[in-house]
Amino acid sequence: IEKLGKWPFPRNYHALMVEALDAAGADTIIFDIFFSESKEGDEGFAAAIAEAGNVYMPYVFELDFMNSDKTRVYAKEYAASLLEMFSEPAEGTGYINVVPDMDGKVRRVPPVIEYEEEFYPHLTVLAAINDLGYDFKDVKIVPGKKMIVGKKFTIPLDEISSMIVDYPDAWGKAFRHYSYVDILQSYLSNATGQEPLIDLGEFEDAVCFIGLTATASPDAHPSPLERLYPGVGVHTSIYDSIIKNTFLIRSNKWWNLFILIVMWILTAYVTEKSRKRFALISLFLIMGGYIFIAFLLFWLAGIWIDVFYPVITMTGVYIIFTFKKYVTESQKRELMEKELDIAKDIQRSFLPKEIPDAGGIDVNVKMITAKRVGGDLYDIVQLDDKRLGIMIGDVSGKGFPAALYMAEAVSIFRAFAQEGTVSDVLSKMNNRLVKESDSGLFVTLTYMIFDIEHAKTSFAIGGHMPTMLIDPDGDVDLLNVEEGIPLGMIEGEFSRKERDYKPGSIFVLYSDGVTEAMNTKGEMFGQERLSELGRSLKGATAKEAVDAVHKAVFNFAGRADQYDDITVMAVKV
Repeated sequence: IEKLGKWPFPRNYHALMVEALDAAGADTIIFDIFFSESKEGDEGFAAAIAEAGNVYMPYVFELDFMNSDKTRVYAKEYAASLLEMFSEPAEGTGYINVVPDMDGKVRRVPPVIEYEEEFYPHLTVLAAINDLGYDFKDVKIVPGKKMIVGKKFTIPLDEISSMIVDYPDAWGKAFRHYSYVDILQSYLSNATGQEPLIDLGEFEDAVCFIGLTATASPDAHPSPLERLYPGVGVHTSIYDSIIKNTFLIRSNKWWNLFILIVMWILTAYVTEKSRKRFALISLFLIMGGYIFIAFLLFWLAGIWIDVFYPVITMTGVYIIFTFKKYVTESQKRELMEKELDIAKDIQRSFLPKEIPDAGGIDVNVKMITAKRVGGDLYDIVQLDDKRLGIMIGDVSGKGFPAALYMAEAVSIFRAFAQEGTVSDVLSKMNNRLVKESDSGLFVTLTYMIFDIEHAKTSFAIGGHMPTMLIDPDGDVDLLNVEEGIPLGMIEGEFSRKERDYKPGSIFVLYSDGVTEAMNTKGEMFGQERLSELGRSLKGATAKEAVDAVHKAVFNFAGRADQYDDITVMAVKV
């Protein structure tokens, strides 16, 4: 993308890619990129496909989950059809839909989809069975059991007639992968007089998948192995599994029910017969043994049996038989409440105890956590006698993880607060958090520096709510930036902006607990209500502004539970 320009690439590049792989002796070429609209260079691309004679082209269905059942998946219509000028010269065509599970992870793919009373193949499944010498017309589906290809080859299916994806390893480790532009450069190296970056001889007799792998691409899905796994890796794993005849087999519900009952009986017996001190040890041994057996079956035979429900059931049985420990657990709970109070005090110790005395600037802040400890954060730093730094942030998540991440973010902020511009500080914070934290959390953050001598403020925002500026005549403006992602996710750029202010201006910074506060009807407080409130704060002090926002939010929420931390900071100049 950096070398060729923004996506999508011109079609003549795809044509050149097909020519390069065909010239290198590639056995099969599979595109995990759909081509549903005509573009410049289509004729050349279609000619290259026809010349190669081994190219598989995709389309995308809009699936009909309402009418789909365990026997098959139905499609409503084409979400992205394939241009006829590409489908005709292609060796084969098929859909490239993937179907995430309820948790968003891609674990299975339907090998066929029914559309208008005809069956259509998954592109990768079609390519694999063709490369094995079979034809799609030889395919027969036995619902909930297997897919029979020809007379000898079978693909096991789960109870919803889908093939379970057998990921061989994390992305980038299982298969050779190359940069698109490096292949083009190597193919053109003789004509351009450049040294080829890749030995194209490596592609001889290879099966080549072409698809998006950029982190921010829409074709990246969560997998059981990684948070983001490129779609092209899903298809490559499917092909690899079919060609090598190594499949994952999910045990059916009756076997899982049988295992569930056996583990329940065994846990109940051991818990009841063992002495108290050995009951929990026995439970862990049984659980560990069962998980180990499940792991061996999965690793050695590719058999997937349920682990979660048996373990939960065993835990439930243990709890029932140890209910007599309720009094002891109550005492532990009281101790935990005291520890939470201590944790809350420790968390508050990371926040500024006193507001620095900056001439001409009145600052006030108030934070109310949804739980004992929270993820909101703020800081006020005296940079010099003419500049004051104001920071507010909000960690994703709740409770202890968010509180710990909040403490880390505040510490890193203080380490960088005086190093460069506001955008420099956010960039350094982000790089440190990305490098050091693997918790999966992130923090949105706004940092403003008030220049008292020149009556202006500079600010940068990392995914946080816009700052509300109330000028002396009561007009409200929202201060935002063009670039600024939440900190701790990926490396990125942060924009810096400046704004002059007048005496009497009020800056209101807040966490999303303000605008996302809900009442009993499920309505959000929203930015519009906050801006309307801001117009009435003309002439207020910083404390009056903070108190007014908190009061308005809690009056709006009424009896509804507080879902998120609420932090409001006001700066009057």
